[in-house]
Amino acid sequence: MVDKRANILLVDDKPQNLLVLESILDAPEYRLIRAHNANQALEALLAQDIAAIVLDVEMPEMSGLELARLIKGCKKTEHIPILFLTARFREDQDVLKGYGAGAVDYLTKPVNSQILKSKVAVFAELFRTTQALAAALREKETLLKEVHHRVKNNLQIISSFLDLQAGRSQDAGARAALAESQGRMRVMALVHQLLYERNDFSRVDLGEYLERLTQIALNAYPMDPQRIALKLEMTKVYLDLERAIPCALLANELVTNAFKHAFPGGRRGAIGLSLKAHGDREAVLTVCDDGVGLPPGFDIDAAASLGFQLVPLFVDQMHGSLRVGPGPGACFELRFPTSGSTGR
Repeated sequence: MVDKRANILLVDDKPQNLLVLESILDAPEYRLIRAHNANQALEALLAQDIAAIVLDVEMPEMSGLELARLIKGCKKTEHIPILFLTARFREDQDVLKGYGAGAVDYLTKPVNSQILKSKVAVFAELFRTTQALAAALREKETLLKEVHHRVKNNLQIISSFLDLQAGRSQDAGARAALAESQGRMRVMALVHQLLYERNDFSRVDLGEYLERLTQIALNAYPMDPQRIALKLEMTKVYLDLERAIPCALLANELVTNAFKHAFPGGRRGAIGLSLKAHGDREAVLTVCDDGVGLPPGFDIDAAASLGFQLVPLFVDQMHGSLRVGPGPGACFELRFPTSGSTGR
């Protein structure tokens, strides 16, 4: 059975003082832990989660003030509330020293039992609430991880169905359309895979996402690396799921289009995919090739292919802007806001 009592650490070098504290705080909802010196207190802090510490200021070898500084200097224990007890309450400077060392309150001896009980009760309730919130958060993260795993699996199943359907079709155009849809499914499945792997459900490392995406595209459209080189230049840019997927879908359309159309007849060349952070609130994604280039008078808003028709929709979803650059090949530059979520 799980012990749900809040652990209260009592630290005093005098056994009689510990007995007094125990008699005041004895209650079914607490587990009172004794420590006669700083070493025993530190051992107790390492062994279990402590809800609050009642700490004597005047102790031999190491004072309560020194022990408090050690406790507040450790990441595991820095947030534990410390209630100082002292028999000598000389000046305001003593109180300031206590607060400076990390105390949340300061009581003099002999202790007023009702005040001590009420203060410890507040700390214990805060601890229980924090523990409950942490447990709920862990449960939510587990659920989200499972959701992303299932979504990824379902998308992969749909992709497999499309592959089977393409294999049965005698129409080359239909097979190509199914293959393109399959590629879009892989793009969406990958982002859920990354969220599942990284355990961070609030954002995606877009650079890593695009790098893995290009490897998938290479497998889907096998090219001779001696004939067509793929050059990547990635900066860490973090995006939320809502914008990471349209950004990756846009990159997938542009890179796939370059693979299929930029280098006909055995032509050699290179495709470049670049992602750069511009300050804290903007990023630029560039897809360029040195292939045959776009048709004269090309207008992406009037393009006939489904892929190019989708690109402006993805740009709108990202609240970005797209610029089609001059030749010799094709070059597309997407600027989009990152809301301060960039990193290098």
